[in-house]
Amino acid sequence: MRQTRTLFSLVLTGLIANGALSACGTSELTASSSCRDFMNAPASAQHEAIDKLAAQYKKPDFATPLGEPEVPYYCSANPGTTLGAFFAKAGG
Repeated sequence: MRQTRTLFSLVLTGLIANGALSACGTSELTASSSCRDFMNAPASAQHEAIDKLAAQYKKPDFATPLGEPEVPYYCSANPGTTLGAFFAKAGG
């Protein structure tokens, strides 16, 4: 029984270390992530995604303190939209 628990602990630790599982159950947000994924992500991941995608889509206004809230505002009403689709259509 002790060997089984030890083996399970080692496997679980390996999965977490390799990114197969994460502490909060989320992964990096990308252009293909849905707004639902965005809304369920921690604030730090949301901020990082906005900065990255604003630069990628050449929409720097969204990376400002006044522009950043537009993303969660839109995403809360459109959970099925991808972040890429939002940034592609968004002004700024």
